[in-house]
Amino acid sequence: MSYNHGLEEKKFKEQWQKTAEEYRKAGMTEKQIAEIYEFDREVFNSNRRYREKTVGVFDNSNSRTLTVYDDYSTNNRYGWIDEIEDMEVYSQIMSLPEIWREAFTMYIFDGYTQNEISSILLRNQSNISRVIDKIAEILRSQFSNA
Repeated sequence: MSYNHGLEEKKFKEQWQKTAEEYRKAGMTEKQIAEIYEFDREVFNSNRRYREKTVGVFDNSNSRTLTVYDDYSTNNRYGWIDEIEDMEVYSQIMSLPEIWREAFTMYIFDGYTQNEISSILLRNQSNISRVIDKIAEILRSQFSNA
């Protein structure tokens, strides 16, 4: 069974709404709740990265399971997204259309020019330029907030 990020994200958010309400009833401040949320979110993302990069192989002959972990983020075209530590920045990037992330990846990591990307993705070159600038601006905010 493969990892379904959308489903896991939904479960995480639903559970956290319940948990946050319990914390409020227990008298915790919103700041304290936010700090715990940030920690839990980092754990969730770590688990997400692990599960997305882990393949389980089941052997029916003797009921054993072999798990192979592949840390391919340096070879993965989208590994740059996995490396984003700031949850707000990660959320902003993931909320963008997939074609924007593809255009940015093609430009920064694959070495295509904006004109080449424009031809491949069938988008106007000026739109490609704006997309690349927008994502770069979002990513710069990660480092300016650090």
